[in-house]
Amino acid sequence: MGRKPQASFTPQTPGEVLKRYVLDAKGITQDQLARAMAVSRLSVNQLVNGKRSITADMALRLARVLGTTEEFWFNLQRDYDLSEARRALGSKLDALTVLRKPEEAA
Repeated sequence: MGRKPQASFTPQTPGEVLKRYVLDAKGITQDQLARAMAVSRLSVNQLVNGKRSITADMALRLARVLGTTEEFWFNLQRDYDLSEARRALGSKLDALTVLRKPEEAA
């Protein structure tokens, strides 16, 4: 079993998804979302602008008020974070010594 190919694109931030597919698409303002979630408008604004990550608390709130699952929001954040870490590590990751191959882990 070989190494899994890596995506050649950077996933959208959860905030980009929130802005594009919820706020803009449904005509919901940041103020309305903040009130519904019982958080500050600043918190929502920071999410939308990629200055704040989705926490477990925020994922639960978003899921509740938007009729999604908390996993949806948490997975968006996880995918983005992994992509950013992979980009930041670059060739350093490939240079690490492999002690155990994935097929040996099972």
